[in-house]
Amino acid sequence: MATPEGTEKYSKKFTGLLHIKDGYRNLGKTGFTVSAIGFGGYRVHHDSDEHKKALVTALLNGINLFDTSSNYTDGGSEMLAGNTLLELEKQKKISRDEVVLVSKAGYVQGSNLKAAAKRESEGNPYPDMVKYMDGCWHCIHPDFLEDQLRLTLGRLGFDSLDVYLLHNPEYFLTDKKKSVKSNNIDINTIREEYYRRISIAFEWMEQKVKEGLIGSYGISSNTFPKASDDFEFTSLERVLKSAENVASDNHFQVIQFPFNPFENGACNIKNQDKNTKTLLEKAEENSLATLINRPLNSMTEKGMIRLVHFKDSNRKQVIKDFDKKLERLSGLESGFSSKLIDRMPPEISRETLLKVFSLTKELKEALVYYKSWEHWDHVKNNVIIPQTISYLEYIHSKMSTDTEWFEWMQNYNTALNDFLDTVTKYFENHANKRSKNINKKLDSQVETLKKSKTLSQKALRLITSVSGVSCVLLGMRKVEYVEDALKALKESKIPNALPVMCTLSL
Repeated sequence: MATPEGTEKYSKKFTGLLHIKDGYRNLGKTGFTVSAIGFGGYRVHHDSDEHKKALVTALLNGINLFDTSSNYTDGGSEMLAGNTLLELEKQKKISRDEVVLVSKAGYVQGSNLKAAAKRESEGNPYPDMVKYMDGCWHCIHPDFLEDQLRLTLGRLGFDSLDVYLLHNPEYFLTDKKKSVKSNNIDINTIREEYYRRISIAFEWMEQKVKEGLIGSYGISSNTFPKASDDFEFTSLERVLKSAENVASDNHFQVIQFPFNPFENGACNIKNQDKNTKTLLEKAEENSLATLINRPLNSMTEKGMIRLVHFKDSNRKQVIKDFDKKLERLSGLESGFSSKLIDRMPPEISRETLLKVFSLTKELKEALVYYKSWEHWDHVKNNVIIPQTISYLEYIHSKMSTDTEWFEWMQNYNTALNDFLDTVTKYFENHANKRSKNINKKLDSQVETLKKSKTLSQKALRLITSVSGVSCVLLGMRKVEYVEDALKALKESKIPNALPVMCTLSL
């Protein structure tokens, strides 16, 4: 487990070697000293060499907090953290007591969902299950949390965890919101049930602290910064009372929530103590550690805005390339339907195969259909690529000796990637215009931000400089993302960060 002495030793080492002046701070009442930017494990997996290199680079160059969850890549993220840290420990490059591991539980997806459904079919369901939607349930009952913590520790390969958080418990409120109008349910009754469930979870967590399985606990909620009259609002004030009712010397010490230049409710919405204090003020008043998520992904009325620089390319050339690469991909898909489909594994229906390998029909209007780079990137990485890869890999496992199939698969892979890259370039052009405008706005308000070359560095510097912020969690799937974060970490704090963050707008 991390220790105050180990994490302080780590910070002193990198403050001296890398001249990271303001890059470390206390993690609230936990006693740990952590880097102002932490490694966000949302999209990383233990099977990826690229992700492992990024994490190794981070741990060996000044970043000593890793945030993950049981549902991140279905446990693959936790395995990456544990495997990497154990390997570096064996090599004597780092010590376990220097690194703070944070994980979360609540989402019932993937293997968790299969296990929950199996229990239900056997007449032993988890209590208080929220069946939010197909493919995504939610639960914070101690019976579920007990199983989740056991699985998390097994994947990490350690006997204990430094910080354990309830992961977006507001799913209960979001689910209830759908039925309020039709059933005329009283919102106060719903909220009382919400905090009852949180209190029960806190009782269990306090017991896990006594058992030495976790060091401290808390909540990660996207609705902490919302207005107090919002249906899905999670009140830090109420949560603190719940913890106090469990134990006066409780270990509720960490909260996590979104905070970025355009999603700044944590510093400009007074939603605590009868709407007289902001979330950050209330957290700082109670010496709570604050972990910031989505620092570079602003959810706005205009959709998600990614606070990074994008590549510029020749727009006219991209449009010409789009037509050529669409035609090439279409030709390969036609060849599949006329020459190969009858030889495909019989367990996959012909209808399904024709749908999977007819992307050009769906994407021929891609340049006008998708509204932004963020919209396109989500569909590309969460729908198109995973679906196509899964079918290609499965078919190949059944037809690896078929030379015609193998040749087609290789050509299709190349053509698809070329086509997707061309669409991405088109939307990157549009996104970069927006990024340049935001960049200019930040530079005009904070002179010292001009020293930072990238928009992401400017945003990270601004957020980490706000009083009350303990650690900003950044997705760092690539070494280049880690290096960008380290540059922001080495810069001094911005004195007037809070008023800038509270007044920025698109």
